[in-house]
Amino acid sequence: MKENKIERVELMGGFIGWMLTNPRKALDNNVKVNNRDGYELVYMLPHKTTNMFIVLVQVLVLIGTLGLWTWGAGYILVYTRNNSLASVGTAIVDDNVQVGLK
Repeated sequence: MKENKIERVELMGGFIGWMLTNPRKALDNNVKVNNRDGYELVYMLPHKTTNMFIVLVQVLVLIGTLGLWTWGAGYILVYTRNNSLASVGTAIVDDNVQVGLK
């Protein structure tokens, strides 16, 4: 049985985000951590806010910080891995009962 996981890598916006955020490094670190845990990256897509209220709040925060900071867009990563129970050939039916799979 496959186990799926969805994670969001957040990036900063504004001048501070422009100077300090490295999208490639943030993605690389996230993928390394999940690969170490046995997950495989299946799909990656950019995450941008399309909600006008959120965009307005982002602009107001950017103006309020004099262009220094706001939360930025990011990426959504979809991971999958084989569940350890399926790989051993057993399934938990009840809390105390295990059944072998063929």
